[in-house]
Amino acid sequence: MYEKICKNCGTRLSDYLNTGYLGCPECYKAFSEEIAYSLKRIQGSTENKGKRPFESSVDKELLDEYKRLLSEREDAGLLRDFDKMAKLSSEIADLSRELKKRGLI
Repeated sequence: MYEKICKNCGTRLSDYLNTGYLGCPECYKAFSEEIAYSLKRIQGSTENKGKRPFESSVDKELLDEYKRLLSEREDAGLLRDFDKMAKLSSEIADLSRELKKRGLI
């Protein structure tokens, strides 16, 4: 029976299937199909969507306020209300600094 083997480190597909561990970065290429199948089975997808840190209710409120201010500034621009745009830009800048400190943007 033919068994896939990583040409770089010698890890066999059966080793990966038994332990879940790969021997080297080249194993990802050698066993790409099997790894993709395992990831899809475990995670539901082979695409990395990242992980967002837990947001507190305060964080959510700040993000919602930020989005609201951006939308209002856009509306003010469409209406050519430059004074309101300047005021909103200042508020957005202040809020943006806080969001960056919290790692939210």
